[in-house]
Amino acid sequence: MSDATKGRGVVVGRHLFAYGLILLAIAGWWLTSLALSPRIFPPLGQVALTLYQLALSPEFWLNVCITFGRIVLAILLATIIGGVIGLMPRYLPATTGIVDGVLIPLFSSFPSLAWAILGTVWFGVTATAVVMVQLLIVLPFILVNVAEGAKAIGTDEVEMGRSFSRSRAAVFWRIELPLLSPFLLSAVTISYGVCWKISLIAELFGARSGVGFMMQSAQDLGQVDRIVALSLAVVFFVVVGQKLILQPLSAWLLKGENSGPRGGGASSTIAVSRWTRRSA
Repeated sequence: MSDATKGRGVVVGRHLFAYGLILLAIAGWWLTSLALSPRIFPPLGQVALTLYQLALSPEFWLNVCITFGRIVLAILLATIIGGVIGLMPRYLPATTGIVDGVLIPLFSSFPSLAWAILGTVWFGVTATAVVMVQLLIVLPFILVNVAEGAKAIGTDEVEMGRSFSRSRAAVFWRIELPLLSPFLLSAVTISYGVCWKISLIAELFGARSGVGFMMQSAQDLGQVDRIVALSLAVVFFVVVGQKLILQPLSAWLLKGENSGPRGGGASSTIAVSRWTRRSA
């Protein structure tokens, strides 16, 4: 048996195993729904009908757009703030102890639920509270990735870039930022999925709109099928966002680069050579 045939067999086996687990979960849900009240554990047909009704509801899509806008804003702010803090040790070595020894452990270990509670205390039941809670929770993902990416950038590429230009801004934009892009994209991808989850918590505590607010309303009315349907909708939006937005964006930004797990090597040479050709 050839290696190609073996490889196809392994892939098919993995797919069959994954689909088998999904069918097993569906069967388990169906059997459980037969044993419990629909108000406690709704059947799949009822959940599917609720999803269909949500898809036809303008109110649902309005709240989805509100939540999505908050998520995008929070990730943009977290990327800017986390990127600046993560790069500080590279350009200001005196801040290494503060960033690595204080800020990263603080933001990485601070409870997410505590941020949600503090957000409502500091900003009240407002959209600002939701965005700030999301920002503070995803900030460690950006901060850690950028800090590690900054450490992985070699000095040879930067020195080569400075031989073509003495402008530090040009060297950063043409050399260092492309080398940091794999780390940034990885952090943004993780943050996008996390933001959808924590947005529900933040909106439960501090918002009067959004998917989390709809879930809170469903809880008050005892609509378990609506809660499950909204949760499945969130899963759908996370998957679609990653497939249709983040993955194409990653492929476009990293086109032609062969960046390894530490972002060095071939991608470093390509970044410098591209800039060399443009400068010439």
